[in-house]
Amino acid sequence: MQLVKHYKTENQDYLFIRNTLKKGYTHLNTILGLCRKVGMVDANRKIADLVKMGQIEQVAIQDEDGDIKYKYYPKQDKPSYYSAAGIEKLGGWQSDSFLKGRLTFDKLLNCISKYYNIPQREIQGVKRHREKVICRQMFCYIARDNMPNSSLKTIGAALGGRDHSTVIHSIQQAADLMQYDKQFKKDYTRLNEFIKTNL
Repeated sequence: MQLVKHYKTENQDYLFIRNTLKKGYTHLNTILGLCRKVGMVDANRKIADLVKMGQIEQVAIQDEDGDIKYKYYPKQDKPSYYSAAGIEKLGGWQSDSFLKGRLTFDKLLNCISKYYNIPQREIQGVKRHREKVICRQMFCYIARDNMPNSSLKTIGAALGGRDHSTVIHSIQQAADLMQYDKQFKKDYTRLNEFIKTNL
């Protein structure tokens, strides 16, 4: 029974780490602090395990002093990796390596504007019509997934000066819609293809 209990705990810890990343927390110390807060043991190893299994992405960032620090981002990989970790239902963001490093805020906003046929100024505006809210959620979700060097603050600034908490909320809403809303998921896939052809 102890082995079963241990396995279940590992599974829950992996889920907690990924959910923490999906909420927009990327810095290692912040992630470890949240893990300690819930009483997680050996969080460093579990993060390293998820990186090795391709569940999350580790990105090296050089700060002003020349020191290397790491940021972490969730990503989706083959289901076999989930099975190997015993965490088949992790979900996750659909990373598109083609867009990484090629996408800018201006290009992304322009593509979303054309795809949904909504002017850029309205997407960046304050009106809460559903179609505009979906455009903003797509913007945040795709930017976060394919522009790993961008902070939540810079994403919000590109979207009409929104703060980081608004960006986190948009990303989380989009992640939830990806799982439960077939139309949103279909639009996401089509929009990615549209962006590829317009880069």
